[in-house]
Parts: sequence; structure tokens; C-alpha cells
Amino acid sequence: MNPAFSDIVGRLKVAGRITAADVLAMRGEVYAAPQVAREDVEALIALDTSAHDFAPEWGGFVADAMVDFVVHQQEPEDYVDDAKAAWLVAACAGPLTKGGGVEALVRVLETASTAPESLEAFVLGKVKAAVIAAGRLAADDVALLRRLIFAGASEGNIGVTREEADALFDVDAACGANADPAWPTFFAQAIDDALTAVSPFHVESREDAQRDDAWLASRPGVFDFFKHMVAKPDLGGAMEDIFHPYEGERREWQAADDQMEANEAAAAPITDEEADWLVQRLGAGPLSAAGHALVERLKAQVPNPGGRLKPLIDAA
Repeated sequence: MNPAFSDIVGRLKVAGRITAADVLAMRGEVYAAPQVAREDVEALIALDTSAHDFAPEWGGFVADAMVDFVVHQQEPEDYVDDAKAAWLVAACAGPLTKGGGVEALVRVLETASTAPESLEAFVLGKVKAAVIAAGRLAADDVALLRRLIFAGASEGNIGVTREEADALFDVDAACGANADPAWPTFFAQAIDDALTAVSPFHVESREDAQRDDAWLASRPGVFDFFKHMVAKPDLGGAMEDIFHPYEGERREWQAADDQMEANEAAAAPITDEEADWLVQRLGAGPLSAAGHALVERLKAQVPNPGGRLKPLIDAA
């Protein structure tokens, strides 16, 4: 950490207040070097836990610095591996502000291609704790939860895992009575996804990406292609390309499409285990607004429910 940045951080720890001018001054010092330094990010995290009044620009600055250091600068680039995740968990173990350190962690998951499940669980816990501590669900809280659950590096990605669904139920139990109007709709959609949806998208691992790059680098050029055609003309293949130009692509994707349809068919029915979990999470008392929105959504999708789901739908 350079002396000028150290002086600014020390002054702000004492003051407990960070203005827009302070953020601009710190950004200038942090980004004066060719790369963001680890000690600079650690200082920003420590400042986030000690100050109590932040300018709106603070969260974006902390997130930029953390993403640049963790995701872009450290190897493997664009991926969060176990070593990076362990450092993040240790550095961010203390209380973080929702608009600062917590925002930065969510941005890491949004930016990275993949991240370990341990980091996803850690960030989920941080977001849940920060939202519940506020005692209410504002519109930006709903947006933060939506971004986290569908972050690019998260396990569910464009789906919702059971762990994420449990966290949403915990948030609803704590803050659902004082929530933004967007909350019930988002809650119902997310829990419905956890029960019935399957994600067609899976982030490529770093190893797979490296194999793809090597394959692309080994592919023959245009000259090699024509040389091969002259040496071994394939009249049948050429005629097929003329009359059925997309047949090759269709065959290539057919197996994947068939597997996706099978996965969707298997995920769509709500199992007895899922119904038991849903009944337990909704509780025996009156439904919250978000719980009511969920049941109404399920009723529309399952007009004649059977099994253990029927008493829940009928009672609601």
C-alpha cells in the first residue's frame, strides 16, 4: 500500500464517513499502479467494516477493485478457483455493508465464469444476513437477491438451487411483511424454478475452455481445406451440403436437445420430497404475500394437484 493511500484510509477509519471526494481520491491512488494490490483490497474491506456513513460511489469502487484483483488479475484469469475463494472468505469474514463489501462479492460471482460452491454459499449467507439486518425488503434488496441467484458463476446460474430457495424463504419470514411490491412475484418465480425448472445452461470449466482453444488452434486453414478437397473429393457430402445445408448442425445438436427435453420432463413434476419441503417451509400459519403468490402460481400450473401437494393447494 502506498503512503498516500495509507494516509487516506487511516483518516477515514477515524472519521467513519466516506464522501464522494474520498472515493475519487482513493480510486486515483489504487489505480495509479499497473495492477490493484492485494493490500489495497484488504484495506478497502477493512474500511467497509469500520466506517458507518458511505457515499453512493463507495460500492462501485470496492466492487471494481475486488473484481479486478480477484477475477481479472490473478491466475486463473476470469475464474475463481479454491485458492481465490479461500482468500475472499477469510478477507470478508467480518460484517460487511450491503452497498459496499456485499455488493462487491455479488459482482465477483456475476463477473467470474465459475466459482466454487463454498464461495457461492458464503456470498449467499452474506447477502441474506445483510438484507435481514435491514428489517425490510426494499426494491434494491430484491434486485440484489435476483442478481445473486442468477449470477453467472453461481451453481444454479439461470436456475434456482434448494439452498437459494431456503435463503429466500428465510428472508421472506424475516422481512416479507415489509417488502417492496416486486418481492412476491420474484419469490414465486424463484421458488417455482427451484421446484420444476432445469437449467439448459452450464458454464464451461476452465479446463474445457482450454481444450476448446487448443482444438480451434489446431483446425486447418482455408488452404488446407481446399487441398484436402482436391485430394479426396467428397461428391456425396458436397451434394448433401447443397440440398441440406443445415443437416450437419441438426445432427450435432439433436442429442443435446433430446437430453434437455428428458431433463425438463424429469424436473417438471413436483415430487413428494419437494412437496414435503414446500409444506414445511410455508408453515402452518397464514401465508405471507409472497407465499400466497407462490401457491397461486403453482395452482395455475397444476390445476388438479395430486399427492402431498393437493392438501396445500386446496387449503390455500
